[in-house]
Amino acid sequence: MFRLRRSRVFLVLAVFAVTALYHFTSFGNLGYGGDTNVGELKNIASKGLKDSTSTPSKENTLAPGESTVNKDVVSKVPTIEYGSKDTSDADNIEEKQTSPSVFAPSVKDPDEEPKTAKNERIPSSSEDQDAEEPNAIKNRTRYNGEPTTVAGAPAEPVIDTTPEVHGKGRFEIIAADEDDTSKLHWSQLPEHFPIPTKSLIPLPTGEPKAIPKIQYSNFLNETSDQKAAREAKLDKIKKTFMFSWDGYRKNAWMRDELSPVSGNYRNPFCGWAATLVDSLDSLWMLGLKPEFEEAARDVGKIDFTTSIRNDLPLFEVTIRYLGGLVAAYDLSGSKYKVLLDKAVELAEVLMGAFDTPNRMPMTYYLWKPTFASQPHRAKTRVVLAEIGSLSVEFTRLAQITKETKYYDAIARITDEFEKWQDNTKIPGLWPRQVDASGCKKPDSVYVSPMAFSAQKGASFANEQYPQVPSVNDATTVGEKLGNKSSTTEIQSDMDSDGRTMKSGDGLEKRLVSDDSDSSSQSAKPKSDCVAQGLASPPGGGWEDFTIAGMADSVYEYLPKEYMLLGGLEKKYQTMYEMAAEAIKKHLLFRPMIEDEKRSLLVAARLATSGKPNAPMEPKLTREQSHLGCFAGGMFAVGAKIFDRKADLDIAKRLTDGCVWAYEMTPTGIMPEHFLVVPCDEQEECPFNETLWYEQLDPYHPRTRYRTPVSQVTLGENDKDSSGQAGGNTSMSGANSEDLSLTKKKAALDKRQLGDIENDKLIQMEKASEELQEKLPNTSISKGKDGKSEDDDEVSQIAVKAVNETASILEIEDTPTPTTVKDQAAEPVLPVVEAYTPPPIPSQEEYALSKIRDEKLPKGVTKITGSRYILRPEAIESVLIMYRVTGDEYWREKGWNMFTSIQNYTRAEFGASAISDVMSENPHPVDEMESFWLAETLKYFFMLFSEPDFYSLDDYVLYDS
Repeated sequence: MFRLRRSRVFLVLAVFAVTALYHFTSFGNLGYGGDTNVGELKNIASKGLKDSTSTPSKENTLAPGESTVNKDVVSKVPTIEYGSKDTSDADNIEEKQTSPSVFAPSVKDPDEEPKTAKNERIPSSSEDQDAEEPNAIKNRTRYNGEPTTVAGAPAEPVIDTTPEVHGKGRFEIIAADEDDTSKLHWSQLPEHFPIPTKSLIPLPTGEPKAIPKIQYSNFLNETSDQKAAREAKLDKIKKTFMFSWDGYRKNAWMRDELSPVSGNYRNPFCGWAATLVDSLDSLWMLGLKPEFEEAARDVGKIDFTTSIRNDLPLFEVTIRYLGGLVAAYDLSGSKYKVLLDKAVELAEVLMGAFDTPNRMPMTYYLWKPTFASQPHRAKTRVVLAEIGSLSVEFTRLAQITKETKYYDAIARITDEFEKWQDNTKIPGLWPRQVDASGCKKPDSVYVSPMAFSAQKGASFANEQYPQVPSVNDATTVGEKLGNKSSTTEIQSDMDSDGRTMKSGDGLEKRLVSDDSDSSSQSAKPKSDCVAQGLASPPGGGWEDFTIAGMADSVYEYLPKEYMLLGGLEKKYQTMYEMAAEAIKKHLLFRPMIEDEKRSLLVAARLATSGKPNAPMEPKLTREQSHLGCFAGGMFAVGAKIFDRKADLDIAKRLTDGCVWAYEMTPTGIMPEHFLVVPCDEQEECPFNETLWYEQLDPYHPRTRYRTPVSQVTLGENDKDSSGQAGGNTSMSGANSEDLSLTKKKAALDKRQLGDIENDKLIQMEKASEELQEKLPNTSISKGKDGKSEDDDEVSQIAVKAVNETASILEIEDTPTPTTVKDQAAEPVLPVVEAYTPPPIPSQEEYALSKIRDEKLPKGVTKITGSRYILRPEAIESVLIMYRVTGDEYWREKGWNMFTSIQNYTRAEFGASAISDVMSENPHPVDEMESFWLAETLKYFFMLFSEPDFYSLDDYVLYDS
């Protein structure tokens, strides 16, 4: 007979719960469609089918994820008139440029028909609109007029056709044929929310201010032996660079990245040769001019108007491509015009991302004409670094080209961050997630998707489905349409599906039925919109504040943008100083390490309640992150240019904290991130092993320990309530709690019989009840020999009960007496050994086991990310500290870092990321991100070059 065990029941319930969660979450997302209009989505789908008929392509749906970071060098050279420099050195390079010019996209011959490789005409977006979407043209031109800023954003919702998915910076599309030229191309379209020329925010003008020097002024003169040793290190770094560059050139040329173990390639960043473009400035700085010219020539072959991706990750594209092109153009003396041409081509594409009501960009820009032709808002949940780390690249491009719109795009973002900075949960800092939509739902109570789904699920269960009002219901529908006077008018505004209506401006609106369930109505957010600036994402929840991943470059860019603008924009200094004070107050702490004389600093992550009126409820995570290692360099630069002398010591301790993180591992390479024990006191911090053990134990110290369960057996040692041995067979005892089986059954609780199944316990309970029923209930008279007349009957019942119990518990048969007369003593019951839990380890035993298993260095409680992906942040800060202080300590530590990285990341075709820095034999990941050549090796090279080699007083060195 089938018996449904507990494990099976739990499995069935788990499957049911997961299915229900998926089902109702999907309904919840539909319920919260927000501004997305069903009719518009249908039109987009139909146009998408037409596009796919003309230009077949395979594209995957984007998956959510977090982005990686990068850098470039942008010089503070005087502003250059676009196209005015002599470009004779680049004449031969430009001859092979194959992509169309980007300087006059709006003056293309209107009769010219773009052709595909198969001579199939690609219909333009405007033609699609003319033929099929007359209303959409109204949508495009509807907002032409006065500029729409955050403060004046329209109250009505804007149609947002963007799929409700979070973009992913690093996302590889495996295309059927990546070289297929029959692709859709971006084309310039009229803006939905244009800014009049007179309203554009111009670049600051005037005489640049005298910015204090950054670099140390009294570097020691080196001896000939010291120079030879330094140059030998420099040569080794250059050879390491060339090894990886040659691997990329031979195996992944014109692709985004090399796979250094397999010799294959990857295209996670739009397929525009990210490594080539991002490394241009490194090639120039390392004196590799032939390699630079070859790369610059092939940059002309990149077509930034098309991509294998549906979306463009604005942050990644800006820092890797736009920054790489502008930096290379600057460093090469503005002689290679193709670099600037391509920078402008790319910038024109990216400017479409800023075409929103509040001019806050869509950080994942759907560039294809089908989507780009529709109005959009920025998302309600975007990554802080992705929206706030665009200023340096666009500013420098604006300085070179004299195009104000590039600076206007990022200046508006800065203005909004400035307004919000003093009004966040932690004044001075911004949370890692930002609502950039500029649209607040008024008087709406946020209901989580699960809660909303539960409400809707209840109505579905009762078959109370929302009904679309009849077009003949003049009262109901008339109210929806603003009291239309007749059914004819109503019918004319209804779409063919009977569920949508068209407004006078061409927009389609979903009819909402009257619902008797008021709670269900209140759960839905209202569709109208109140303008707001940058804000916390809707819905409350926890907000994270950090200077590491997802936030880092926002803070880093503040002093560097100040320098790039010649000190003419005071707000960048004000914002930096407010942020620096908040960082010191809320995030910095001293980790407890074995060397108590070494005073380090680490930046933590702080979480607070995101609800508007809730108390702060801080929750601090003491996590050291490789991405946060930029902070030492940032504090050093800020200390110099803003005359904040005390911050230089903070910069030193932060940078040394990252150096220690390299030194603590078996490989000599810092993990991606890990948790540490904080010091109780900042001044004196002796290593406290007991405190470390307590932090290692997740249940320390009292809640982990409990009294062990005593062993319970069925045997002669058991006592009755009077303290007598269980062998007493008097009738008074048999008729009371002295009956052995009854007493033993009562002693067998769930904990002590953990291995006995529930059905056996039930059988035992039933047998006990039957035994009680069979026992004599009358008063007992004794015979002459002192024995009860019913002794034989009772003994037989007891023997039968013992046998039944043994059978239930599957215990081997034991000899038992038949009657009391045969044996005076009570039959010995079988011993059932109860479950004995394993001994609970002491705190020290538990901690030592965890340290051994996870290879934890002293003071570290958990390695939360053990990978190393060739990151540059730590060596960048080491470089800056050497240039600021002139202390050879930093060169010594930097060389140790380089040696360790070289030893563990070298692969057959280049350098590979590794999976676990805590292993003495880490496994290669077969990835070589572009910043390995573009930043990491460049910073090592600069560290061992002459101190005036690209001085920090002449160039803005930035790391994204």
